[in-house]
Amino acid sequence: MTPPLKKKRAPARHTAAFFDFDGTLIDAESQREEALSLLKHHCPSLLYPFRLLTVLAAEPFYKRGRIAPDRYNRIYLSSYRGIPLRQLQHHARTLYNESIGPRLFPEMITLMEAHRRRGHLIIIVSATSTHLLAPFLEAHPPDGWMATPIKTDAQGICTGQPDGTVCIGHEKARAIKRLARALNISLEKSHAYSDHHADMAFLEAVGHPSVINPTPVLKKIAQRRGWKIKSLPPPLFTK
Repeated sequence: MTPPLKKKRAPARHTAAFFDFDGTLIDAESQREEALSLLKHHCPSLLYPFRLLTVLAAEPFYKRGRIAPDRYNRIYLSSYRGIPLRQLQHHARTLYNESIGPRLFPEMITLMEAHRRRGHLIIIVSATSTHLLAPFLEAHPPDGWMATPIKTDAQGICTGQPDGTVCIGHEKARAIKRLARALNISLEKSHAYSDHHADMAFLEAVGHPSVINPTPVLKKIAQRRGWKIKSLPPPLFTK
């Protein structure tokens, strides 16, 4: 008599900790820091300041919720048009050392390492451009990351458009769901951290959402839903 076949046990699913970058891991908006630094020290082209005027004009509408986060990020990406990507990458390393790195929240880096010790996968998910995130990824290597890649032409010159979608809003949520399927991650057991209400779908996608120095809109939602709220002091930083 043939013995019954034993069912193969499904591999255990991973738990992940997903971290937003701007306002969550750093007390700054990396794109704003980049724009100010390029204007002051490394203006890449004569047209660059004029393109930033469009971003400046759009900012109040974005903060009032009259421009969608995806649209606002695309407006900022348009300021890169005509700039060699290699130039932006080189400047991003200097910017990280001088302005971005010193603005990391020590408490969040400690939290990230605590998740790692528990065996959780560390995933960085950001709407910011890939070149701005790269120095942080080198300094604090995660298990995975997602950001917004910049489209370039054959000569490596930025076109002013994303190379695909902007990693924000519902797209950020879709991105971590795709990653969860690929890496066998249980989103129900996983954690997510963000500061901005634009990341609502991202936070809702996991079983354990937490908000960091949240916007007023996100704070109200978090209080209503009983989500963890962390209020962190700004890191000591002097220019």
